[in-house]
Amino acid sequence: MKPLARFFSSCAAFWHNASGNFGIMTALCATPLIVLACGSVDVVRMTSAKQRLQAMADSATLAAASLSNSADMELAIDEYMGANQPDEAPWDTLTYESSILTSSLNAKEVQVSATVTVKTPFLSLIGIDTSTVTADSTAVESASNIEISMVLDISSSMSGTKLTSLKSAASEFVEIMLDDEDEDYTSINLVPFGGTVNLGKSIYESYVNASSSAITYPSKSQYNVGTSVPYNNYLFPNAGYCIEYQDQDFDLDDIAANSRAQVPHFTRYSAKNDWCPPEESEVVLNTNDADSLTDHINAFELSDGTGMDIGVLWGAKALSPSLRGDLGGDFSDRPADFDDPETIKIAVIMSDGDITAQFRPKEPEDDADAMDAQNSSKRQTVVNKGNTSSSSSSSNNAIAYFKRICEDMDDNGIQIYTIGFKITSGSTADTLLEYCASSSGNYYFVEGLDLDDAFNSIAASINSLRISG
Repeated sequence: MKPLARFFSSCAAFWHNASGNFGIMTALCATPLIVLACGSVDVVRMTSAKQRLQAMADSATLAAASLSNSADMELAIDEYMGANQPDEAPWDTLTYESSILTSSLNAKEVQVSATVTVKTPFLSLIGIDTSTVTADSTAVESASNIEISMVLDISSSMSGTKLTSLKSAASEFVEIMLDDEDEDYTSINLVPFGGTVNLGKSIYESYVNASSSAITYPSKSQYNVGTSVPYNNYLFPNAGYCIEYQDQDFDLDDIAANSRAQVPHFTRYSAKNDWCPPEESEVVLNTNDADSLTDHINAFELSDGTGMDIGVLWGAKALSPSLRGDLGGDFSDRPADFDDPETIKIAVIMSDGDITAQFRPKEPEDDADAMDAQNSSKRQTVVNKGNTSSSSSSSNNAIAYFKRICEDMDDNGIQIYTIGFKITSGSTADTLLEYCASSSGNYYFVEGLDLDDAFNSIAASINSLRISG
């Protein structure tokens, strides 16, 4: 029989024994009540120790599981438990065990089980000398891999302070996303666009048809064919690394190798800026080299036209698993599958004006005519601009292409943020950028030059998506 039960049994026996002294029986039966009352002090001490021990264990596991903590996890637990251990009884009896359940680049799970022995002077009157208090804690923190496409407008209208603001804001965004804690599992695709997108030599050569059947510097009669231009095979040496696009290209699949014509060297709106962006504004894909990215951003030069549909096309393809291993850069296993539970895909699209049609010169073999931005009669329309009511599934125009890619990205779980930079409310650009954003809260209408605020807000939103625990 347990001590307390035995004590009450004896008290009951005394109570029913009429031969005993009533005063003695009363005193003896009052003793359990006194023990219980004083024993509550011991219970409070045990409860307080339990709460303190649980807080210590919780704090230690949280500190050790933090992805920002690069120290050995077991050492971190030892140091944290020791630093928070009071230098008094009962904490001199503290014992604990730790377990590292998960330890990887972007996930940590830590478990701690701790005990402390509390002396119980009042309850010892009934044989309870000590009580063992326990606490168990598990902390998990994981960070998703991040793939980001930055689709940035470098059209002629971005000249002056607007380009300066873009360089500053985009560079700061890169530095935030690729800080020391996150760079190992974050990749960025930089896709500047003007009239079209300069793919860089390596990617360009994988798509352009440079076979002996290609027509180099076609004549006026060969090239003056309007909408059929993208479906023929032309080459223009030294014209830049830009390719023609066919209707079938505006999805998330890869483009067939060695199958596309080259865009000629020409301008449309500004004689200073080529339609195909210069080398300083070619794409940089699949990298976590912050210095390389910011250096490239700060070297941006302008390009003629606003081929937002082609910019978004490459922002999307650079996130598509169909191009895995073909982007170069620092991650051979990216882009990841769209349904990869450990990966978040982000597109950030910024433009300062309406999308334009795709033009081509009528006489590309004559550099003087091709560079004559004032004579619009020497330009043929290859792809119409379209309008905001264009059906994205059937219309073959720039606006429809843009909408089609935005819908494909959204259908595949890509988080889309858009920025309208000093555009007119209700304009085509305003309508399209709002349409493309994953939600109304993901669209930023920037009226002044404070692009920094928009990019910083997007960075904060992305960082809130990436951490769980």
